[in-house]
Amino acid sequence: MKGVRVVSLICFVTLVMASGTIFAQGERPCTEDVAKFCSDVKQGQGRIAKCLDKYETQLSSECKAEFAEVKEVIKKAFKACEDDIIMFCPWVQSGEGRILSCLKKNKSHLSDECKENISKAGQVK
Repeated sequence: MKGVRVVSLICFVTLVMASGTIFAQGERPCTEDVAKFCSDVKQGQGRIAKCLDKYETQLSSECKAEFAEVKEVIKKAFKACEDDIIMFCPWVQSGEGRILSCLKKNKSHLSDECKENISKAGQVK
């Protein structure tokens, strides 16, 4: 079961980060780093997040700080939603936002803690 949790965490991090909260165009802490390291990476499905993760040691201090904050918020969201994922989405194959989509479809049944943390994860600055 621990392996399932690790895979689920990785997928949860990817799908929330895929929303583009720190990678959005405009004046964001990681804009220059994305251009420098990931300009050839197609946006979507967490590909830019994965790319930045590969270059994490070379990122600007501002981007590193933002990336670390995002990871921490997402880690808390995953922990808060772990039981909800097991209860409502155990059959859902990870990737391409399917777990988050499943959670959204079951929003009215999710724990308050999960709902609150998903909301926070989507609003990371």
